Amino acid sequence: MPLDESFKNISYVNSSSRESLGMFRVTVVAFEDRCNLNCGLRFAELLKQNPLFNVYFLNEAFPKGFLNLQGRNFFDFIDQGSRIMETNHSDIVIWGYEENGKIRLNFQTANQYIISDDLHFSLLDSLFVPLNYFSNPESFSASLMLLISGIIIASVNPVTNEQKQNKPKLLKQIIKKLAEDTSPKDMSREFMPFIMNMLGKVYLAGTKDNLSEDDAEIIESLLSGALKNEQYMRLPIYFGSVYNNLGQLHEVAFRQECKDGSEHLKTAIKYYREAQKYHNRNYPYDYGFISYRLAILYFEFWKQTGDLQALRDTVSQMREAEKMYTISQFPTSWSYIEGMLGYYLTCLGMETQSNDIMQLAINSYHNKQKIYDQMRYPQEWAAIQDEIGNIYYLLGKQNNDDNFMYEARNYFNSALEAYKKVKNKKAIQEIKQRLDKVKNYIA
Repeated sequence: MPLDESFKNISYVNSSSRESLGMFRVTVVAFEDRCNLNCGLRFAELLKQNPLFNVYFLNEAFPKGFLNLQGRNFFDFIDQGSRIMETNHSDIVIWGYEENGKIRLNFQTANQYIISDDLHFSLLDSLFVPLNYFSNPESFSASLMLLISGIIIASVNPVTNEQKQNKPKLLKQIIKKLAEDTSPKDMSREFMPFIMNMLGKVYLAGTKDNLSEDDAEIIESLLSGALKNEQYMRLPIYFGSVYNNLGQLHEVAFRQECKDGSEHLKTAIKYYREAQKYHNRNYPYDYGFISYRLAILYFEFWKQTGDLQALRDTVSQMREAEKMYTISQFPTSWSYIEGMLGYYLTCLGMETQSNDIMQLAINSYHNKQKIYDQMRYPQEWAAIQDEIGNIYYLLGKQNNDDNFMYEARNYFNSALEAYKKVKNKKAIQEIKQRLDKVKNYIA
């Protein structure tokens, strides 16, 4: 069935600037296959039937050994896709790789592994399609093309106003049409775990801002169903993708304050830990991102329970993220991690009354200033000076030591001068209040 048939009755807001181009810019790279079916070209032609997509087919010759996910050249995977997106001004790149008589599709977006609190689509999330479908494109059912379109839309981080405005609406309509589809399915069971995993992810993307208990149960059923077909998931990374998505589901449920929130928190941690076993350091971007999510959730668990081990786990997981997100490759994410690490180490240092841990917190904040230096980012730099001054103030109180208080005063004063230059009245007032507290100790 033509793809435009499957999108009947799905509405969106046209943009006068892009209505003739499609709302989402998609690049399909020539598939790495061992046949003469021109699978990538045929797939690109199918996607062009979708009025939402502006599709470009790239048939550029370059080594694609990195598409074998069992290899250790995952950096090449990320870098090639990033280059293609930048060159073609694409929102998403679709890769295809022949594996055991099937085509594996993977979806890469810009800034896919930049640290954020939004739903994360991993490059390792895979969808398999029978190879013989590409010899007869009519084999692609309307429901399969709807699912693939949903994956594309859900994966893209909205940039333009029309993307931001339409993405939630489109996903809800796609989910509704897929739920209503009762047509017979001709794909064999071996494809089902990947379909269920991706369907659950699309469903979560469409409901995450207002997740109901019913939504959570349906998504849980889909993702758990994928794991029940474990005999068809031959590589560990496929298990890791499902567990990662289960972790995200329960984290969203916890954030949305669904019923049994503390249970959702514990379950999210459990599933992320499982995902971490499969998405290990051979897949550094996923491993680092999961470590970051775990750090955030362990901290929430510590706030709820006061469990000191959870706070230690918070620091440990953020340290793991720090190793993966290096200053050279991810300067913004690295600096954010350093700031979070500084805060978590401060909490741990206060709980354990450890001067050494507090000094580690100071070191982390200084690391953050390697990106947010005084010359280019005076307000951000001043805020970090304020944080360091507060640590010295806490050390001074904890140790009854005026030397720490003098350090606190120095850092607060430097922050004050920076805020005066940018005329931040509110920050100036707050810093003066902190200086008054220091004066009470060393007057």
